[in-house]
Amino acid sequence: MNAQNHLRSTIQSLAGSQIREVVNSAIDAPDILKFWFGESDEVTHPAVRAAAIASVNAGETFYTANLGLAELRESVAVYMARLHSSTLNGSNANPIAADRIAITSGGVSGLMLATQMIVNAGDEVVCVTPIWPNLPQQAIIMGGVVKAVPLYAESGEWKLNIHQLCEAVTKATKLLLVNAPNNPTGWTLTRLEQQTILDHCRKTSTWIIADEVYERLYYEPIDASNPHGCAPSFLDIAQPEDRLIVTHSFSKTFLMTGWRLGWLVVPPSCLDAMGKLIEFNTSCAPSFVQRAALEALRREFEITPPLVAHFKLCRDTLVP
Repeated sequence: MNAQNHLRSTIQSLAGSQIREVVNSAIDAPDILKFWFGESDEVTHPAVRAAAIASVNAGETFYTANLGLAELRESVAVYMARLHSSTLNGSNANPIAADRIAITSGGVSGLMLATQMIVNAGDEVVCVTPIWPNLPQQAIIMGGVVKAVPLYAESGEWKLNIHQLCEAVTKATKLLLVNAPNNPTGWTLTRLEQQTILDHCRKTSTWIIADEVYERLYYEPIDASNPHGCAPSFLDIAQPEDRLIVTHSFSKTFLMTGWRLGWLVVPPSCLDAMGKLIEFNTSCAPSFVQRAALEALRREFEITPPLVAHFKLCRDTLVP
């Protein structure tokens, strides 16, 4: 008897990650240039590593609150509010507070938790493609029916047919998945496109999961329209109780891929439900990793601007 034949049919037919297949075949090879994950060749900042070591040495090896350390949630909220407090009507009317922040065991886990909270078997899910394969596969795991709206190439740029997307997202659509800035294309939504999508999804009562983990790896000049060196975010224009979940990670901006720590920005009314889901998935993120993240946030300006400059140099060297 083959036990595999008795798994859920959805899991039996699940497509594996081809990126992972490539990685697993050569991850230990010393002579390979590792152009696969969204991952730097630089190690985590020494002070961040030291903070984790100090936490372990202090005996912080116990469970934490499901939603994360209160201090970290507050620090993340301050960080996000600085970047994204709503600018509707020219005022910071909707600052992002800790009552919207859930700490997760990596951005991937955050995306899965968000999908679990929204998608029932049979629900329609629309995604903008190309897209990192985990996002649509997570919806499929939950029994969702995924439809793709592809980007198109024009004059060397990836572009979105916003009319086509709005036609695809109807009152039957439970969830829209958007990853921008995008892995693998680098495509980024404009503010007008975000506003159009948000307005349309309000009319159709469709949830949006916005994977914005690459928002700081953004090469546009810092000026009045881009004061923080940050890509446009749905959080810039959304109300707190919009059907919107934004996913983030310490992996990209803070050189912490292997630490597996992320966060979600959710509507305040959904935070309790998210805490329950975290309990039934991982219970909590490790306390010493969260202490490292606190140090990373304190040293944001030592870590992120040099990282972005390094990545831009690499990009410009490869694509002159």
